[in-house]
Amino acid sequence: MKNDPWLEKWLVLIREKSASGHVLELGCGGGRDTVDLLSAGCKVIATDISGENLAECAKSAPGAKHVQMDIGKPLTFADHSLPVIVASLSLHYFSWEVTLQISSELKRCIQAGGLLLARFNSTNDLHHGASSTLEIEPNFYQVGIRTKRFFDENSVRIFLDGWDIRFLEENVIHRYQKPKYVWEAVAVDLPLDTSPPPS
Repeated sequence: MKNDPWLEKWLVLIREKSASGHVLELGCGGGRDTVDLLSAGCKVIATDISGENLAECAKSAPGAKHVQMDIGKPLTFADHSLPVIVASLSLHYFSWEVTLQISSELKRCIQAGGLLLARFNSTNDLHHGASSTLEIEPNFYQVGIRTKRFFDENSVRIFLDGWDIRFLEENVIHRYQKPKYVWEAVAVDLPLDTSPPPS
């Protein structure tokens, strides 16, 4: 497993933002990012749809709380209850309709001023299925036994509608056998403005 220290530059910010609660990690896999979050002093709720992944994460990061969860369904967290959400390469398995529902759920669960850190498959990620011949809907493909969505900058910005995007950059990572193109985003919740319009 190759090194992929993408969270390192954000750990101080994550620790500050999560001082009052837990970091929710969506799609923890074997616990690579979970370990980094715990090492930074964060309290972590690590989630994954796979029981096998959660078991591996529990071995790598026993200090986290481990929850089996399908993020394509409504999240089980209270409104505005989470100060930080981390979703690294876990938001790309869904139709556009479900993807937008996930976006709404993240906004529902985040605290006012809360922090979202996410990485998305890029449409330039040709080594890992972008532009596959089996297209289900635009930029959403059957890739082997899985469905995978690939994002351009505009679709990332649509997903993050209503957030204050503090950082958005396309990067190449080397955690797999072949280079992988991803969008990396950091955004802060923008609370709805409920003040009356100026007279």
